[in-house]
Amino acid sequence: MEQNTNYSDLKGKIVLVTGSSKALGAETARRFASAGARVIVHGRDEQAIANVVGSIESKGGECFGVAADVTSTAALKLLQSRIREKFGNVDILAAFAGGMGNPVPILDMTEEHWRKTMDVDLHSKFLAVKTFAPDMKAKGQGNIILMSSGSGRLVSQASAAYGAAQAATLMFMRHLAQELGPFGIRANAIAPGIVRNEKVEKFMPAEMQDRVSESLPLRRLGTAEDVAQAALFLASDTSSWITGHALDVSGGKVML
Repeated sequence: MEQNTNYSDLKGKIVLVTGSSKALGAETARRFASAGARVIVHGRDEQAIANVVGSIESKGGECFGVAADVTSTAALKLLQSRIREKFGNVDILAAFAGGMGNPVPILDMTEEHWRKTMDVDLHSKFLAVKTFAPDMKAKGQGNIILMSSGSGRLVSQASAAYGAAQAATLMFMRHLAQELGPFGIRANAIAPGIVRNEKVEKFMPAEMQDRVSESLPLRRLGTAEDVAQAALFLASDTSSWITGHALDVSGGKVML
């Protein structure tokens, strides 16, 4: 595997990246594997999971893939059992699953849509932490990275439900950092801006991508690699005195 020499402390760590069958999560899983971590690739699409696992194993990485519903405690408990059987207890939880950000006007939004967005983009992270953090606490060390969004930092074109879920994710992260810090567990979040992925390429015309790029101080959209490298930084000892922090990976769109 291609080595990330600055993150050699990640070698051998057991890393669960939820929502890692595609896009940002997939690249993050690959990067953790390239640093020598043992990675669990997770998602809902079994073929997409297999593709990511294959790309990691083809370069000598150690991983396995599993489909699971992260909005279900029972499903997460089964996932935990499989991870323990294969690798052991999770050292690093990167809760990336989510993505209900399609724009829907508030007055057109159904109660069902609001609740589903909260379930997928907020409740799933709570359940993942409830499942995997107790083992970290018992061990006296661990690392939690929650995927948020620039939509949780500034009003955006994403739905209000999505923005509210992402803002709540950041406050949840701060509570985790406060409560779990004494047990050797760090908790941080990543809040990306617009990142090139399948959805952006499908729904945002090239000329619109160019206009958005020009509006950013760094004059380009983000990439999955930008987000993955941020995750490795937060997971590694390089950031060992950082907790309760939201890292804006947004090309300068958000400056707080």
